[in-house]
Amino acid sequence: MPSTQHEILVELFRNRGELAAALVRMRDGIALDHARVERGSIDLSQVTSTEYRSDSVILLQDPGGQDLGAIVVEIQLGIDADKRYSWPVYVAVLRAQRRCPTKLLVITSDPVVARWASAPIELGHPGFCLAPIVVDFEQVPRIVDPAAALKLPELAVLSVMAHPELEVALAAAHAIEGLPEEQKRLYWDVILARLPDTVRRALEMKMIKGYEYQSEFARKYYYQGREEGHEHGVRTAVLTLARAKLVELSAADEAAIAALHDERVLTALITELGRARSAARARAVLDRAIAAR
Repeated sequence: MPSTQHEILVELFRNRGELAAALVRMRDGIALDHARVERGSIDLSQVTSTEYRSDSVILLQDPGGQDLGAIVVEIQLGIDADKRYSWPVYVAVLRAQRRCPTKLLVITSDPVVARWASAPIELGHPGFCLAPIVVDFEQVPRIVDPAAALKLPELAVLSVMAHPELEVALAAAHAIEGLPEEQKRLYWDVILARLPDTVRRALEMKMIKGYEYQSEFARKYYYQGREEGHEHGVRTAVLTLARAKLVELSAADEAAIAALHDERVLTALITELGRARSAARARAVLDRAIAAR
């Protein structure tokens, strides 16, 4: 069952496919040739009835949109023996679909899961072995330079998740400042939720003193978040997931989500939306939650 952390990590790659290329380059030492990135279909099913869906698919393309490479991104927060059978399928099917070199990138917050996921997968045919590229939180760079954070804001947010420290949070806060407001709110929720109380208090003091990297939005949002509590962050996550899963999210849908105040309902909705593998299923989940309020 997907967790909130799972969906937040997936969202980072949905919002910025370049994050996948940057992590592969950092972990595997491979500079992937590309001029642009696109999100690909996560449906890696074959003609048979078995469904295979990855967490994210990133396409690396030349300026004309021709595929130069592809990355299957999997968020793995626990050990799942079935993945050692499905992961080779993901890579092989995507390679066949896109006719380009394909890599598997596994992200985890747990060193034990990282060791398990890093083990080469022998398929039985001589020389046919898949060695996943695995990045755990210990290997995520600690980004404290605001200029470096600005180059890839999602990596800066991931850095806070991996290294919940004041300097890292300040750099990430600077990096997300230019993003669309809804995305910025989601990332602020992620940052604040991840920080220990002592670090949050230190961040508060920086904001009170008008720290150079903090905008008026950041100060206002921080105190708004304190007043509204965790519920606001959970509702923001629901909105972001609904927009990603549904073909269209109407103003009426957004108003209905804004009217949900029970954190248990909101948290369950995050889980159900995360499990939805189609827009129709996501619509049914959302409608049921709205009707039950």
